[in-house]
Amino acid sequence: MKTMPRTLSLSDLAQGLTAETFDREAPRILRALDRDHVQVDLSFARRKPASAARDPYRQDISRIPLMDRAEELRFCMGLELLTLRLQKARREAGLPEEEVLRLPETVDPECGNCAPDTCTAAQQEKIRRRTQDYILARNELVERNLYLVFKLLEKYRYVNVAAEDLVQEANLSLFKAVENFDFRRGVLFKTYAGYWINQAFLNAIYNQSRTVRVPAYIQKAMKKLSKAASTLQAGMHDVAAVALEADVDPGLAATAVSGNRYTSSLNRTADGAEGAEFVDLLEAPASDPQVDAEEPEQMRQHLFEAVAQLTQREQAVLQMRYGLGGQAITTLAEVGRILGISLERVRQIQAGALEKIRKGFSGPSLEQFA
Repeated sequence: MKTMPRTLSLSDLAQGLTAETFDREAPRILRALDRDHVQVDLSFARRKPASAARDPYRQDISRIPLMDRAEELRFCMGLELLTLRLQKARREAGLPEEEVLRLPETVDPECGNCAPDTCTAAQQEKIRRRTQDYILARNELVERNLYLVFKLLEKYRYVNVAAEDLVQEANLSLFKAVENFDFRRGVLFKTYAGYWINQAFLNAIYNQSRTVRVPAYIQKAMKKLSKAASTLQAGMHDVAAVALEADVDPGLAATAVSGNRYTSSLNRTADGAEGAEFVDLLEAPASDPQVDAEEPEQMRQHLFEAVAQLTQREQAVLQMRYGLGGQAITTLAEVGRILGISLERVRQIQAGALEKIRKGFSGPSLEQFA
């Protein structure tokens, strides 16, 4: 049998293979690799960036070379050979099958914990080397497709989620794409990865775009209902008709409509009112004068009992900070100057005193006035 070179690049590893012949030829190649102790060269070239980009991250990505269809196929077949080589080393070490088939989760190429203690030293070293090879090749495939993240990000430019968060979620999804990709199906990896990236974008938008999180299935149902409502004269006013038109369960439709509410700060500046906030435009609720007269007295009594349980210094800090006993409200810095202690120490005393009140016997009584 022909002897293989001692070192091969990842592309050369799969040279001459096709998606149709891979499964038939892979066992022979794996035997030859182990017989000749072949090392796979996993150092990958980088190119000069086309132009200086404002974003250093995008500039780094521009240095990563792209692959055409043939190069991508060879790369994916080479990665699959490294995966099979790792599994072979695990089987030879006697690992259970579920552990043999488990793909490494770490992105650390050093991978100090990939081999169990039950193996011999030689077997542990072989598994570590095979794991490192797999991780380096997998990471390179991820990096070769990072440009897709920014390419697909354009249509999500105006969503209410930070672009940095979308990019991070999409980068993570590329690892999942690598683990689930099968080149035998004849689909380009970048096409398959694009699906995962779009799903990552949508999930991030569903989970992070609202102050109060609404479950993704509710938002998806609301999307169907909104589309159906645009075709009906009554619009969203007739939820039952909209649910029927959108083929959505009526109960789910009612839940989606009631849950599809966005929050807005009452301190947001009101349009057309200089310096005014929305809270200033709200009418104060009518109240019972008798109740209004009784509640402050009850609150003062509970508060007096709670403060009495504190140390003298804690009492002094709270009295100055919150204007208890008719004193003027003072800042942390002012309290520190009066007591001759640092601002941070004042903050610590204040936090400790409030925690004592919360956990003390007067805490539940004061909560009703919150």
